[in-house]
Amino acid sequence: MATDDRSTLDLLRGSRITAYSIGIVSLMAGLFLLFWPDKTAHVVGVILGVLFLVSGFAQSAEAVTTHRKGSAWGFLLLRGVVNIGFGLVLIFWAGAVSTTIVWLIGLDFVITGVLALIASLLIDKEMGRASLIIHGLLSIGIGIAVMAWPNSIKYAAAILIAIVMILIGLLMLASGYQLSKASKALA
Repeated sequence: MATDDRSTLDLLRGSRITAYSIGIVSLMAGLFLLFWPDKTAHVVGVILGVLFLVSGFAQSAEAVTTHRKGSAWGFLLLRGVVNIGFGLVLIFWAGAVSTTIVWLIGLDFVITGVLALIASLLIDKEMGRASLIIHGLLSIGIGIAVMAWPNSIKYAAAILIAIVMILIGLLMLASGYQLSKASKALA
């Protein structure tokens, strides 16, 4: 077998393992969140942390096993190491991370609303001042609501994240299957 065919086969095998790993963890995490969204703060952080860890280890392993001159294996290894770091932070500080994220989202809405109100003072009525005022007031209201009820926001986010993670899991499993077929065809 030619060297290029062997490296392509190794790349397909490594990518298949990564796709299956991420797919299984994403699917399990999504299903868990869908059935137990009330434990959002801790569960989301830990599950995403595990996802980042598995993804980081798989990317690092893929970078090392497919290392060849002229490839971007170094960037894949760096991405894997960064994902491992993110995973550890999410696992050990899950509650604080999710609450902080919700508060930052609320604060962003408030800042956006204040900026829209300031912008409305700088333009003429004919240029859409009323829509900027409405936009500003709505943004401030949403931001305050997000910061006032972060647990409700986490609950709703858990459901949305669960749906997205289930879809990602299914797509990654399908990708792994396709990569397996390509690997067998090449072998």
